[in-house]
Amino acid sequence: MKLYFTADAKIDPEHSVLYNQIAVNISKPFTDLIESISRQHAKSIEWWVSSPASRNTFASPLFNYCCSLALLQELIRANEPVNEIVTDSRAFKNILINYIASKGLNARVALARLPVKQRLKEIIRPIYIIFGLPLQHLLLFFIVMHTRPLRKEMSSDSLTLIDTVIMPGYIEKDRNYPGLLEVLSENEKKRIWFVPLLYGFRPWQYMTIVRRLRKSEKNIILKDDVLKFRDYWCLWRYLFWVLKLRIKPSPFRGVDISQLVREELTGFRNVGSSYIPLLNYCFAKRLKQAGVKLRLVIDWFENQNIDRGWNAGFRRFFPKAETIGYQGFIVSPHYLCMYPTKEEKDNSVIPHKVAVIGRGLVQSARRFCCDLDVCIAPAFRFQHVWQKRKYLPDEKVYTILVALPIVISEAVYLLKLLDCVIKNDKDMRLWIKPHPATSEAQIKKACGHAWPEQFRFVSGDFKDYVEKSNLLIMSNSSSTCMETLAKGIPVIIVGSRHGLAHNPIPETIKEDIWRLCYSPEEIKKAIQFYKNRSLGKIKEHEEIGKEIRIEFFEPVTRKGVRKFLGVDD
Repeated sequence: MKLYFTADAKIDPEHSVLYNQIAVNISKPFTDLIESISRQHAKSIEWWVSSPASRNTFASPLFNYCCSLALLQELIRANEPVNEIVTDSRAFKNILINYIASKGLNARVALARLPVKQRLKEIIRPIYIIFGLPLQHLLLFFIVMHTRPLRKEMSSDSLTLIDTVIMPGYIEKDRNYPGLLEVLSENEKKRIWFVPLLYGFRPWQYMTIVRRLRKSEKNIILKDDVLKFRDYWCLWRYLFWVLKLRIKPSPFRGVDISQLVREELTGFRNVGSSYIPLLNYCFAKRLKQAGVKLRLVIDWFENQNIDRGWNAGFRRFFPKAETIGYQGFIVSPHYLCMYPTKEEKDNSVIPHKVAVIGRGLVQSARRFCCDLDVCIAPAFRFQHVWQKRKYLPDEKVYTILVALPIVISEAVYLLKLLDCVIKNDKDMRLWIKPHPATSEAQIKKACGHAWPEQFRFVSGDFKDYVEKSNLLIMSNSSSTCMETLAKGIPVIIVGSRHGLAHNPIPETIKEDIWRLCYSPEEIKKAIQFYKNRSLGKIKEHEEIGKEIRIEFFEPVTRKGVRKFLGVDD
């Protein structure tokens, strides 16, 4: 047996189900491990914004390596013959060699051979991180300086800051908090300021984007408006901190993995993720120095390292301002960073309070911190689930909506899989909805073959295409599958055959309205099941949808919005 233990978890398909079960079982021990390491460096903001501390399973490979180690232990326990292990980590290679030797096994451990293109990227990456990344941010800084005469002046009142993300297609349109400002008076709106993170834009687009933001009717402050030139070299200071850091032995399932933690800290693939978090920390500091008064700070809260910098900064420099982490989405339990820990709470790197969008999510938010302060806030992005349907599917053709993940390689895998499944089935059509951060051209180029005639890219509001569809198919699932279920429309989640299956659907929801499939055969069988639904089954699914709306999507009301903002009605 040959095993591949790489950062992107390319597990053999026959071990995929076991691997995902292991991920569930070790999530708490893994979190305890990170908690233990964090206690050693708890007073350092550099640690909290580092990749290993983040527990971000989409960005940090540490959890995947720990799952791989646990998988190896299970296979050895089951007397499965392991002849060779290939990994892309030198530290993990050393750990595996020592572990295998301690078990008296005769298995070869080798480093994966990278393609030439990938090796060139690894050579260039340090140069980009050390010089290119700061210069890219400095470009935005100088553009913001150039347009400062166009900015709005902040009042001397106590203000509310709201962290948000702006992607292509969502510059004027609010993707994260639609409906929030509509219930406020003009005087109240003046005290609400949005702080955007630009995501998915190229550097040469910055000037156009900044000018459009300056003209926005909403109050927008750009971080570069208050940051100083010297703040942008914080990445270099972070690199010196990393070089001096020492990690004590860190046992996980009887194996010391401190080498892996150290490798991730010093690896240039992960160092860059600490840059914006450090700038966020500086942003809070500069606002305080500028004499800005704050009463409330709202973070779009995924508890990534970017959020740690934001919350640590505002908790330190504005101790009297209330901070709220708004989780306006529903994600997989494998997304570990989403769930705060006691150590993060005790060290004030998370907000005072976490706001979820449905009562069914309160307990899961306390997964790793039982005394976390959790409240319920309006589901701003999903208020449409309470609206009457505007559309129904075309009765002449069975329509499947395919929501693609943000990672292009995963999007291509899903499309090729579906092409195989529905080939020659002429009474079906597939609408392809890319993630906002990727384009149709990027996906077609990555597919590299003739585009199937049954596949058609669609643009516009996701909710409209959901209503016009009979079925949703997606992988690496997010809130989109839950909003689809809330309409009574079934969902097929395509689980990764090589790694973690990110399924955000809570266990309380009856699996009859959704399926988790791994193979083409399972997908085909599930499609046929939903395609042949009886009227009685359709009504049953619509009732399940109503229950999901009540439990997981708090309506957007005047009272609820004003309570969330702490505004007297």
